Amino acid sequence: MARPPGEGGRRFRVYEIFVQKDHQSPHVWVGSVDAGSAEDALLLARESFLRRDPAVSIWAVEQSAIHRTDYADRDFFARETDKRYRTLAGYRESNAERWRKYRRELLDLERDFVRD
Repeated sequence: MARPPGEGGRRFRVYEIFVQKDHQSPHVWVGSVDAGSAEDALLLARESFLRRDPAVSIWAVEQSAIHRTDYADRDFFARETDKRYRTLAGYRESNAERWRKYRRELLDLERDFVRD
């Protein structure tokens, strides 16, 4: 009879499984397995997640090795400066007008410089 963990029995750990479908694709998380070792986790993952779909690579990562941010830690994702101007959403009509004005002023400077 198998002993439960903590009583001399084998300890099972949770492994997160990532599968790569082909060499050009990224590894994608497909699920979790409980296993006694990383090798066992790979075997269980193959049997559980790759019965129908082909793959070229499987990663088994012990869940305790994954570090994450806390949802409440908003300061971690806060930007030092406002960089919305780098996205299309940050490019508004007022911003476009500033660029047009800058371009006109630059052309005026260029004309003045060429005259001298």
